[in-house]
Amino acid sequence: MILYTPLSYEDVHYSEQDYQQYEIISYHNKSCCIQRLENGDMRIVQLLSTDPNDYLVGHLSPGTIISSHENLQ
Repeated sequence: MILYTPLSYEDVHYSEQDYQQYEIISYHNKSCCIQRLENGDMRIVQLLSTDPNDYLVGHLSPGTIISSHENLQ
């Protein structure tokens, strides 16, 4: 089978080890995929929502740093 895609090989054929560093949490009552940083803070990697308006909220944008002292709910 031939797969024609503009994506890189790594984006199509990922290893499970690549995804072990991510967690799904609830942040402001929205599901987010986060990556824990060395200092204990968290970085939002992806917002998991079916509501298009959630993607317009600034504090839910990918790359946003969540302090380890912040209440996640």
